[in-house]
Amino acid sequence: MSTALMQDIGRLIGTWQPRKTYHIGPNFLEDLKKYLQNQMKPTSFSAGRRISLEVVDARGMGIGVKRKTVNQVETVGIVMKRDLADLMDLRLVMDQVDQAAKDYPELFVILMGNLVPDLEAKLAAFLANRGAVAKITVVKK
Repeated sequence: MSTALMQDIGRLIGTWQPRKTYHIGPNFLEDLKKYLQNQMKPTSFSAGRRISLEVVDARGMGIGVKRKTVNQVETVGIVMKRDLADLMDLRLVMDQVDQAAKDYPELFVILMGNLVPDLEAKLAAFLANRGAVAKITVVKK
C-alpha cells in the first residue's frame, strides 16, 4: 500500500466488525462508513497534525475517503459487494470498480457473504488485467 491513508484504511477495514448481521449490502456499507468516521476523528487520529477528513457516499460505488493535511491530499475509494453469486453480481462489482477508478487512485474492494469461487477468479482476472489505472486491494470479510 502506497499512501498513509491507504494503510490506515486497510488497518481499519481489517478490524471492522459489523455491529449486527444485516440482510442487505447497503446496510453493511453504512455500518463501515460510521465505523471509519468514528475511528478517524481528526482529534484522535491526526497525532497533532492539522487535518480535515471527509468520508462520503461516492457516486454509486461505495465510500470515498479524503484526508487533507497541510502538505497533501490523499483519497481512497471503497467498493463493497455482498454475495458474489451470479454473473449479474460480477458485472455490478466490475462496473463499480470502473467507476471508482475514475475518481480514486487507490481502491479497496471488500467482498462479503457467499462468494462463488469461479466468479472470484473472474473478478481477480478482471482486476489484474485493468492496468495501472488505480491500485486495487481486495479484502474478504
